[in-house]
Amino acid sequence: MSPNTSSGSPGSSFPRTSRVRARADFVRIQRAPDARIRARSFLILVSKREDGATRLGVVASKKVGNAVARNRAKRLLREVFRTHKPSIDGLDLVVIASERLPSLSLEELTAEWLAATAELVKKGRRGLARR
Repeated sequence: MSPNTSSGSPGSSFPRTSRVRARADFVRIQRAPDARIRARSFLILVSKREDGATRLGVVASKKVGNAVARNRAKRLLREVFRTHKPSIDGLDLVVIASERLPSLSLEELTAEWLAATAELVKKGRRGLARR
C-alpha cells in the first residue's frame, strides 16, 4: 500500500499536501494567527495562505494524556478535518487538543468541529479579522 492510500473509500486519504508538517510553519501560525476559534475540546489557530490549499496541523501535548490518548486525539481531529473541510480555501489550521478531546466520540467531536468551522466561515467573510 502506498503512503497516500488508505483502506477507506477512494479519495478518502489525507495526503501530505493537506498537512502542516514543518516546525517553522507551526511556529509561524502559533505566534501570529490571523484568527482563533475556541471550542470546548480544542483551539483552532488560523493563518491565511496564498496558494489556495487548506492544511491541518495538530498539537497534542502531554497534558492531553499518555501516547495512546494523544494519538487518538490526533487521529480523531484528522478524520474530522478530512471529512468536513472548512468551506474557506487558502488556510493553515493548527488545532491544539485539550485534555477532554480523547474521551469524545467521533460524533461529539464532529459536532464541535462543525460549530467551530461555522464561526471560522463567519470570520472569513469578515476578512479573518484578528480575534
